[in-house]
Amino acid sequence: MPECASCVRRQRRCQYPKESGISNEKSLPISPEDISLGIDGYFEHLYPLPSYAFLHEQTVRQQNHESALEPTLALSIAAVVKLLLSNQDQSDLVTRAEAMVWEHIERPSIVKLQSLLLIIHYHIHKGQFARAYMLAGLAARGATALRLNYERPELDPIAQETRRRVLWALTFIDGQFSVGLPEYETIPHTIIYQQLPLSEDTFNGSPQKETQLSLLGGCVRISKIQKDIMRLTRQLALSEQPFTQLNGLVLEIQRDLWRLQAEIEISCGYSVCRPYELEKSRWFPRYLQISISWHQAHCDLYRLFLVGYPEAAPRIILEAIDADVKDHAARQCLEHVTQANEMFFGLLDIPKLVLPHYIAICAYQTTRLMLFLSSSPDLSLELSMAEVVQKAHAVVAVTHKYFSSPSTKELVLDLQRIVQVAKDDPRMIYSELCHSPSDQGVHRHNHLAIHSLVRQAHFADDGYGDIDSLERQSRPGQATQ
Repeated sequence: MPECASCVRRQRRCQYPKESGISNEKSLPISPEDISLGIDGYFEHLYPLPSYAFLHEQTVRQQNHESALEPTLALSIAAVVKLLLSNQDQSDLVTRAEAMVWEHIERPSIVKLQSLLLIIHYHIHKGQFARAYMLAGLAARGATALRLNYERPELDPIAQETRRRVLWALTFIDGQFSVGLPEYETIPHTIIYQQLPLSEDTFNGSPQKETQLSLLGGCVRISKIQKDIMRLTRQLALSEQPFTQLNGLVLEIQRDLWRLQAEIEISCGYSVCRPYELEKSRWFPRYLQISISWHQAHCDLYRLFLVGYPEAAPRIILEAIDADVKDHAARQCLEHVTQANEMFFGLLDIPKLVLPHYIAICAYQTTRLMLFLSSSPDLSLELSMAEVVQKAHAVVAVTHKYFSSPSTKELVLDLQRIVQVAKDDPRMIYSELCHSPSDQGVHRHNHLAIHSLVRQAHFADDGYGDIDSLERQSRPGQATQ
């Protein structure tokens, strides 16, 4: 303001749309005080979450102070903060903000994308997964239209970093939908040529040149590794013959995890295995997400070798693998599931805070795996089922304390059900967790996990082309299923 760098570079006159800014505050269904409170709540409680780290605090606060904050952004910030922090329905604000985005759909901008990301988060938290998924596709189109997947070195550092963070925030949302299935990806990593996000100091204007991995960059790196593991798991499900390269692929991913651990501990100065040393830090949710995700990635990788486990490689592959390799994998699973569960227990002893959605998924997956390891007749890990069930109950308590939104409801209920089965009849839990012999191939490859938001969206084929379906559609006053 008053002229943007883009127009100056192109020698054009800067023109701002009439709806830009909050000059006519009475036209918005929210007071300036509520907008300011929303901004305070956002940067105190939500900004530390990796998927919300795409707004530049100083810019947002300055624009709000000058009554120049884009209305769509003002409304979406206030709405998502009130919903997540106070559980107050703000559908009117989101509907208004969304309408503003649609009104100028042909003119995407960074600020509209930021608003759209918040709107998508709002719909996810409200359980409106189908709408969130369709809007995520729109956001991805806007991102590629603005070429956010490419670096723009001619821009000032804050503009560059904002572009990066908007793009990487979109990949976090994408992961909640795709869960390793390429057909559900909206912004695949293969088309991204951006650097990883830089540190908060750099984003806030520090002039130093950054060469180390940032904490937020670490969150992106571990997320990408987990996507690679999920994709490998799904591809193996299609195999109908031994796969001799599996050990080599697993070792390559293991090395990626070791490298990430070393870079994180050197750059960010904390041990991946001891995140609670930074419990008082503003960035604790990021530390915790990296730590638990790092252990979860190991579990996801080595459960491929657990005969009978739903996410394991097909039996024909496992039969060709040495017993000592499978035993090593089981012990790796036990080591990492144990350390992840120790971290979950720690959450019971600290004041409640807003945590990333992915922590709930890890709680679910590690508990299932722990129960399987303790009940499998093929393993000799000498685990006490009674102790395992006790630990599982503690994890259930954690999920009840921190995760109550519709996006985690089904997952938490299923976790509670599984733990109850283990408590009532420990002999039943193994068969409960195993996949059936026929549950192989394309079905397992295409299977949507319980935490997939696409699965929870319940999209239904409308039966187009089916005579009965077409007749139902032609009858007035009758809804089709």
